[in-house]
Amino acid sequence: MRLFTYLLPILLFLSACGGGEQQQQEPQTTEPETQPAQAQTEDVRTIDIIGVDQMKYVVKEEDELIGTAGTIKTSNGETYLLLKNIEADPGEQLRIRLTTVSDLPSSAMAHNWILLKMGVDPADFSKAATQAKTNDYIPQDRTGDIITHTDLAAGGETVEVTFTIPEETGEYDYLCSFPGHFTGGMKGKLVVQ
Repeated sequence: MRLFTYLLPILLFLSACGGGEQQQQEPQTTEPETQPAQAQTEDVRTIDIIGVDQMKYVVKEEDELIGTAGTIKTSNGETYLLLKNIEADPGEQLRIRLTTVSDLPSSAMAHNWILLKMGVDPADFSKAATQAKTNDYIPQDRTGDIITHTDLAAGGETVEVTFTIPEETGEYDYLCSFPGHFTGGMKGKLVVQ
């Protein structure tokens, strides 16, 4: 008798949730999910960065909020602008989309983009990162120094990260933590003003 007392409400609930309501729910759940996603992407500024074999961050086009420092011709015959810094407003939504252009195997050439907190020594962080191969060159004991980062991208791969720019104005270092890339020049400043 007790079993019947517990099962009866469950059976009534399940029978009330039958066939007809599924058709009504589908349009209701589809519309709200689609609209906010579209609105969010319109408020996010995207910067397409390319990582090249010469251990540099480069971009294809000039932009008034991206500082460049000359050009570089890469192994694929393309000429790119060397990325020096990125300007952003406090609280702005920013997407960094990083593509690696390389024919080398991932064990020899891959790139990431790591934004450090203000005041963190990028050379010291890079040195610690070389010991973190099993964690894609992100030192686990230094994650508190990172605002955000992408995963590693091997040749032909694209990774991205979307984040909110810190409210505190100033300069934040960014770098690639793959061994040798920081010292090779794969670094820059995020200037928040």
